Parts: sequence; C-alpha cells; structure tokens
Amino acid sequence: MHVMFTRLTAPVAFATRARTARHLFAFALAEQESMLELRAAAALCGSPERSAMYLRHALDEERHATMFAAHANELRRALGRPAWGHPRTACEHLFARLGEAGFLAFVTRGESRGRAQFEVYERYFAARGDDKLRALFAALIGDERGHETYTRDLLVAQVGEDGAARAVAKIAFGGAFRAWRRAGQGLAKLVYAAAMTVLFACLAPFALFVRLARPARRGWT
Repeated sequence: MHVMFTRLTAPVAFATRARTARHLFAFALAEQESMLELRAAAALCGSPERSAMYLRHALDEERHATMFAAHANELRRALGRPAWGHPRTACEHLFARLGEAGFLAFVTRGESRGRAQFEVYERYFAARGDDKLRALFAALIGDERGHETYTRDLLVAQVGEDGAARAVAKIAFGGAFRAWRRAGQGLAKLVYAAAMTVLFACLAPFALFVRLARPARRGWT
C-alpha cells in the first residue's frame, strides 16, 4: 500500500521545481531528526557496541540530510528564491520513550519504508530522464537497506523473531492510529465548516426578514 501510494503521488509531489524543492527539504528534515534520535539513543544505550552502531547510523543520516538540503537549495536558487539552508529540527527522544526494543522496531520500520520509497523515486526519475535526482535516490538506497538490516538483527537478538514481528506491528499500528486521528481531526474541521455554511445559508432569509420588519434606528433611542 505504501509503495503504491508513493508511486501514485510521485507525479504530484515532483510536478514543479518548487514542489520538488519542498519535497526534498522535507526528506532533509526527516533525516536530520533521525540523526538526533540516534545520537540520543547512543547516549542512553548501555552497550558500547550498539552505541557505536547508532553513532555510525547517525553520521549517515546527517549526510543524507545534507544531500537532500543541497539539492533543495539548488532548486530554490534556480527559481530565484532564497535557499533554506541546513535543516533544523527537534528530537522526540524515542529511545527514552519506547525503550530500546521499541526504538529498534520504529527505526526498522522507518528504514524499510524509506528504502521502498527511494526505490520508487529512483525509477520515477529514471523514467523522467532526470539523472541528477535519480542518482541522489540511488545513492541512498544501499544505506537504507543496511540500516534496515542491522536494526532488525539487533531487535531479533533482543526479543526473538516473533517478538520482533510484534514490536514492528505495534509501531505500525501506532503510526496508523496517529494518521487516522489526524485525518479525523481534518474531517471534523471540514464537517464543521460545511455545517456552518449550511446554517448561515438557512438563517440568511430569516435575518433579512427581521431587518425588513424591524429596521435599525440611528441615533439615540
């Protein structure tokens, strides 16, 4: 489903250079946030070996953020607009909130989805004849696959195969619930706006009748 959605929305996401710049910078922000989460995980992890893995992963994420931001800023300058610079974002401290197993499940799922998304974009830009952006995504797929593999291996080592599957499913369910809640909030706003529009349309004739029957008086009464 995720791959299909990515494939269907790619022409819209990259329809213009301005949209492409925004989309690439959104990736830069996501990679920068991942870097901060991994640094925080390395600081809290009790194992020097795993801590070193998280720090190496963080370096990759920071490099990815720089690459995405550079391409986005180049497009912005080509459009005569100011560059956004290097992405700045915050850390949600997922390692502390989820525990190491939950954190590994979150990262494993994120890297898997990122790899699949980048593979779609690589094929999309190859078909479009854009060698520069095709090469950008192609250069990152190997890193994403490596990150997906090592985090899953660590997760399985901690909780076993079945436990890893359950942990990833739990993360996926939590993400789906947050998306559903955001969609519900958006739908509620639309319903409220539509209801108010209908209500005002229904009350407009009544308000006009009241004004005709009891015209407003000026001055002191």
